[in-house]
Amino acid sequence: MQQDEKLMSAFPHLTYLYDPIMPDKQKGWICDDVVYLNPRQTKTELTCTIAEEIGHYLTSVGDIVDQNTNEKRKQERKARDAGSLLLVTPFDIIDCFDNGCREIWECAEYLSVTEETFKTAVKWYARKYDGVITEDKHTIWFHKDGTMSVYKSLI
Repeated sequence: MQQDEKLMSAFPHLTYLYDPIMPDKQKGWICDDVVYLNPRQTKTELTCTIAEEIGHYLTSVGDIVDQNTNEKRKQERKARDAGSLLLVTPFDIIDCFDNGCREIWECAEYLSVTEETFKTAVKWYARKYDGVITEDKHTIWFHKDGTMSVYKSLI
Protein backbone atom coordinates (compact mmCIF):
# COMPACT_ATOMS: atom_id res chain seq x y z
CA MET A 1 0.00 0.00 0.00
CA GLN A 2 1.36 3.43 -0.98
CA GLN A 3 1.93 6.08 1.70
CA ASP A 4 -0.96 8.27 0.46
CA GLU A 5 -3.28 5.25 0.54
CA LYS A 6 -2.17 4.44 4.10
CA LEU A 7 -3.03 7.98 5.21
CA MET A 8 -6.44 7.81 3.55
CA SER A 9 -7.18 4.42 5.11
CA ALA A 10 -6.17 5.74 8.54
CA PHE A 11 -8.90 8.38 8.19
CA PRO A 12 -11.65 6.50 6.34
CA HIS A 13 -14.41 8.81 7.56
CA LEU A 14 -13.00 11.53 5.30
CA THR A 15 -13.91 11.61 1.61
CA TYR A 16 -11.06 12.25 -0.83
CA LEU A 17 -11.91 13.85 -4.17
CA TYR A 18 -9.55 14.78 -7.00
CA ASP A 19 -10.63 18.18 -8.32
CA PRO A 20 -9.31 18.85 -11.84
CA ILE A 21 -10.43 22.49 -11.78
CA MET A 22 -8.49 23.36 -8.63
CA PRO A 23 -5.98 26.18 -9.32
CA ASP A 24 -2.41 24.96 -9.86
CA LYS A 25 -1.06 26.87 -6.86
CA GLN A 26 -3.58 25.18 -4.54
CA LYS A 27 -2.67 21.58 -3.77
CA GLY A 28 -5.52 20.72 -1.42
CA TRP A 29 -8.43 21.99 0.60
CA ILE A 30 -10.69 20.47 3.23
CA CYS A 31 -14.31 21.40 3.83
CA ASP A 32 -16.14 19.51 6.56
CA ASP A 33 -15.26 15.84 5.92
CA VAL A 34 -14.25 16.22 2.26
CA VAL A 35 -10.63 16.60 1.19
CA TYR A 36 -10.27 18.11 -2.27
CA LEU A 37 -6.97 17.29 -3.98
CA ASN A 38 -5.29 18.82 -6.98
CA PRO A 39 -4.51 15.88 -9.30
CA ARG A 40 -1.66 17.80 -10.97
CA GLN A 41 1.02 17.08 -8.38
CA THR A 42 3.64 14.40 -7.94
CA LYS A 43 2.95 11.33 -5.81
CA THR A 44 5.25 12.75 -3.13
CA GLU A 45 3.50 16.13 -3.13
CA LEU A 46 0.11 14.38 -3.04
CA THR A 47 1.12 12.39 0.04
CA CYS A 48 2.24 15.56 1.82
CA THR A 49 -0.91 17.41 0.76
CA ILE A 50 -3.13 14.64 2.13
CA ALA A 51 -1.19 14.71 5.42
CA GLU A 52 -1.52 18.49 5.70
CA GLU A 53 -5.26 18.41 4.97
CA ILE A 54 -5.68 15.70 7.62
CA GLY A 55 -3.70 18.03 9.90
CA HIS A 56 -6.27 20.73 9.18
CA TYR A 57 -9.06 18.27 9.95
CA LEU A 58 -7.44 17.46 13.31
CA THR A 59 -6.45 20.97 14.38
CA SER A 60 -8.22 23.79 12.52
CA VAL A 61 -11.47 25.55 13.25
CA GLY A 62 -13.37 27.69 10.76
CA ASP A 63 -12.27 29.17 7.46
CA ILE A 64 -8.55 29.98 7.51
CA VAL A 65 -8.01 30.32 3.76
CA ASP A 66 -7.36 34.05 4.11
CA GLN A 67 -4.26 34.26 6.34
CA ASN A 68 -5.01 37.81 7.49
CA THR A 69 -4.76 37.29 11.27
CA ASN A 70 -2.18 35.81 13.61
CA GLU A 71 -4.71 33.25 14.81
CA LYS A 72 -5.29 31.97 11.27
CA ARG A 73 -1.55 31.81 10.60
CA LYS A 74 -1.08 29.86 13.85
CA GLN A 75 -3.79 27.40 12.80
CA GLU A 76 -2.10 26.96 9.42
CA ARG A 77 1.24 26.25 11.08
CA LYS A 78 -0.34 23.85 13.55
CA ALA A 79 -2.03 21.92 10.72
CA ARG A 80 1.17 21.83 8.67
CA ASP A 81 3.08 20.61 11.74
CA ALA A 82 0.49 17.90 12.44
CA GLY A 83 0.60 16.73 8.84
CA SER A 84 4.38 16.56 8.76
CA LEU A 85 4.42 14.55 12.00
CA LEU A 86 2.13 11.97 10.40
CA LEU A 87 4.87 11.40 7.82
CA VAL A 88 8.15 11.96 9.69
CA THR A 89 8.73 10.43 13.13
CA PRO A 90 11.96 10.28 15.14
CA PHE A 91 12.15 6.60 14.19
CA ASP A 92 11.95 7.60 10.51
CA ILE A 93 14.85 10.00 11.06
CA ILE A 94 16.84 7.21 12.70
CA ASP A 95 15.99 4.91 9.79
CA CYS A 96 17.28 7.56 7.38
CA PHE A 97 20.52 7.81 9.33
CA ASP A 98 20.95 4.03 9.51
CA ASN A 99 20.44 3.84 5.74
CA GLY A 100 23.16 6.37 4.94
CA CYS A 101 21.12 9.53 4.44
CA ARG A 102 23.15 12.56 5.48
CA GLU A 103 21.44 15.44 3.71
CA ILE A 104 17.89 16.72 4.13
CA TRP A 105 17.07 16.03 0.49
CA GLU A 106 18.30 12.43 0.92
CA CYS A 107 16.07 11.94 3.96
CA ALA A 108 13.07 13.45 2.17
CA GLU A 109 13.66 11.25 -0.87
CA TYR A 110 14.16 8.14 1.29
CA LEU A 111 10.87 8.80 3.14
CA SER A 112 9.02 9.87 -0.04
CA VAL A 113 8.11 13.27 1.38
CA THR A 114 8.91 16.77 0.22
CA GLU A 115 11.90 18.58 1.68
CA GLU A 116 9.49 21.17 3.08
CA THR A 117 7.55 18.49 4.97
CA PHE A 118 10.75 16.97 6.32
CA LYS A 119 12.05 20.37 7.45
CA THR A 120 8.71 21.22 9.08
CA ALA A 121 8.87 18.03 11.14
CA VAL A 122 12.50 18.65 12.17
CA LYS A 123 11.67 22.21 13.25
CA TRP A 124 8.71 20.96 15.29
CA TYR A 125 10.87 18.36 17.04
CA ALA A 126 13.47 21.07 17.74
CA ARG A 127 10.78 23.18 19.45
CA LYS A 128 9.23 20.23 21.28
CA TYR A 129 12.37 18.56 22.60
CA ASP A 130 14.49 21.69 22.95
CA GLY A 131 17.28 20.00 21.06
CA VAL A 132 17.67 16.38 22.15
CA ILE A 133 15.73 13.14 21.94
CA THR A 134 17.08 9.65 22.57
CA GLU A 135 15.49 6.64 20.90
CA ASP A 136 16.73 3.08 20.42
CA LYS A 137 20.48 3.72 21.06
CA HIS A 138 20.35 6.89 18.97
CA THR A 139 20.59 10.50 20.03
CA ILE A 140 19.07 13.11 17.75
CA TRP A 141 20.14 16.72 18.27
CA PHE A 142 17.60 19.07 16.73
CA HIS A 143 19.06 22.51 16.06
CA LYS A 144 16.99 25.69 16.02
CA ASP A 145 18.05 26.40 12.43
CA GLY A 146 16.14 23.35 11.20
CA THR A 147 19.11 21.01 10.97
CA MET A 148 19.92 18.01 13.10
CA SER A 149 22.67 15.60 14.06
CA VAL A 150 22.21 11.90 14.75
CA TYR A 151 24.56 9.81 16.88
CA LYS A 152 24.40 6.06 17.46
CA SER A 153 25.63 4.47 20.67
CA LEU A 154 27.40 1.14 20.37
CA ILE A 155 26.27 0.08 23.83
